[in-house]
Amino acid sequence: MRFSERIKQFLVGRYGGDSLNTVLSVISLISFFAGMLVRSLSKESVAGTVIGWVLYLAAMGLLGLTVFRTFSKNLTARRVEYEWYRSHILVPITRKRNEARTKRAQAATHKFFKCPGCGQTVRVPKGKGKIRITCPKCGKVFVKKT
Repeated sequence: MRFSERIKQFLVGRYGGDSLNTVLSVISLISFFAGMLVRSLSKESVAGTVIGWVLYLAAMGLLGLTVFRTFSKNLTARRVEYEWYRSHILVPITRKRNEARTKRAQAATHKFFKCPGCGQTVRVPKGKGKIRITCPKCGKVFVKKT
């Protein structure tokens, strides 16, 4: 049996990689290089050396977690971890980025205001002078100049 076939057989039933593993790997690399930088810049400082080693150990821990997740056979637990990451970290970041992109695209024709009652963003057309705006979420009425 060839080496590549053995690897394929070993990986059968394993979780493999996902975007959470990618993020953990990148954070691990950043921690590793930050730890090296801190240690090299503060050779005579005990605190700098300790911080450098803490960053280095954190990097190794994250790298170990990435390898563990990649080769894990507990697919259900890894999917639960990924869904938590997706719903609590990835989706909010993506949503904010998309909202900012939409606002930039509509900035020439619309103005955006925050409702003083609930904080909901309300979009109104530009160039209408002072208008009464009713929040669609809470119903609060406020006056703004467009």
